[in-house]
Amino acid sequence: MTTSGPGDRAIRFRISYQSPQSLLAEFTRSVSKGTVIIESRKSVPIGTRFIFELYSEGVPEPVEVNGEVMSVREMSTGYLLQIAYNPGQRRGLDQIIYRILAAHRYEKLRKHPRIPIHLRAAEEAPNSPLYLIRDISLGGMGVEVESAGLPKSLRTGVSVHLQIRERGTTLDLDGQVVWTFSPSGERARMLNPSFGVSWKGELDMDSLVALDEILSLRDLQRREWRARLRIGNDASSHAF
Repeated sequence: MTTSGPGDRAIRFRISYQSPQSLLAEFTRSVSKGTVIIESRKSVPIGTRFIFELYSEGVPEPVEVNGEVMSVREMSTGYLLQIAYNPGQRRGLDQIIYRILAAHRYEKLRKHPRIPIHLRAAEEAPNSPLYLIRDISLGGMGVEVESAGLPKSLRTGVSVHLQIRERGTTLDLDGQVVWTFSPSGERARMLNPSFGVSWKGELDMDSLVALDEILSLRDLQRREWRARLRIGNDASSHAF
């Protein structure tokens, strides 16, 4: 941790990641939560600014995340600081996304590069679990189920409909489950069930434009995004 120069009271953190993918995954996870709790040996005033500099190998410019201390709670070992996140400048973020897209040219197994987004989604069905869309691409998405097991209706070949609403724009995508994963034994304590979805058919131009906005992370205020899923053989773009 370093403090900035005279006239700027922001506290700076420099954090390094092994790859652009791991950096972007942590970035989207943090911003989607909106706040972070960190421990400190010293108390700081409410309103103190933080700047988190996220570096990745091969990308000289950091992705910056601005933060502001919202509350301070004293503990026996120090203090807990609650910091509200706000994304910083876009240049470093654009460089990270470009590196991921460029590296995918050498990918032989996947047709489209995946962008981590960590977007929560709900299913309008009784007793359904919550879902976390971990990554998305022009070809499909990966979804984590926040439950001890997969829903009984979820299996390979089942239809899935995704709807994302953001600032008056609605994106509807139809797909089908292409793989499922249910951890067992000790792994079940650390991992949630998950599944992968492949989009059906060719995406129309409106869907491509809307999906590109998500893949490029144009709107970083993730709490404004709303996502819903419908799972089952009757799932379609007319489901909602």
